[in-house]
Amino acid sequence: MPTPSPAALALLLLLATPSAAAQPATPGGEAPGEPRAVVLSPAGQGEVPEVRIRPDHLTTLLFGAPLRLAGVELEERERFSRVKVLEDMLALVPSGALGAGKRLRLKVRFVEGTRPASADFLLVVDASRAEPQVNVELRPPVPDACWTQAEAERVMARQCQSELARVRQRPDGITGLLATGQLDSTGVTARVLFPHQDFTQRPGEPLKVWKATGYRARDTVALDMEVENLSARPWTAAGAVLVGEDGVRWKVLRVWQLEAIAPGATEQRVVVEAEAPEARGRFTLLLWQDGEPPSVSLEGVTFP
Repeated sequence: MPTPSPAALALLLLLATPSAAAQPATPGGEAPGEPRAVVLSPAGQGEVPEVRIRPDHLTTLLFGAPLRLAGVELEERERFSRVKVLEDMLALVPSGALGAGKRLRLKVRFVEGTRPASADFLLVVDASRAEPQVNVELRPPVPDACWTQAEAERVMARQCQSELARVRQRPDGITGLLATGQLDSTGVTARVLFPHQDFTQRPGEPLKVWKATGYRARDTVALDMEVENLSARPWTAAGAVLVGEDGVRWKVLRVWQLEAIAPGATEQRVVVEAEAPEARGRFTLLLWQDGEPPSVSLEGVTFP
């Protein structure tokens, strides 16, 4: 907590007036509490703090960093009996010309290199009480690398919030497909696929695909697979790739399954959706778990 320097104490003595010095009690007769603390972040302020002031009473703001002596801006400064800036302290004595309820803007600037570079306050004139002392503390700046990373994460969070707001505005169901342009007058076509007849799979893979249904909308395709876990541990898809006969890899939009597929579980679903507006012919689908190479493959897959 900042403490007054000898110079600051001397200034307080110079500022003291009979009314300013006689502030040991509030109008209700109670002794004033501990000085209020305002903490400033290196990233800057959020909400502007209010400070109560009273005509002919002293209010002192003690800062955790040196002030620029010429960097203080005070609205209606001429209506203050005393305004003194010294090192890391600002002392104010408003005059009786300020009526109760008046709200005045105060801006202070710190010496070069301080984060934040400035701070804003709102002085509120109160006829019955004033805050004798407000301690303004500055959080230590974090290292530049951490600062950069934190700022990047804040930008990403704002982008995610914006995207989430846009997604929430999109309708569901058929209306959603129409709104996103995935459904037109041709509708969604489907085709049921069977192993050996419509696709092949390498032996020994952890998931056995017993049947699949291929879907095509205007710009996307999807494969809804009915699988069985032949391995000895749970299986969860982490990613997929869809490759055309010409070697083109189509962008996979999402891989979905309800939950991890337990060993021996049958009739489980795994769905893969990809962008493929012009894709025709046969495809190879590869699936993998997190941190592993592709372990499930379907070759010769066709979409309607």
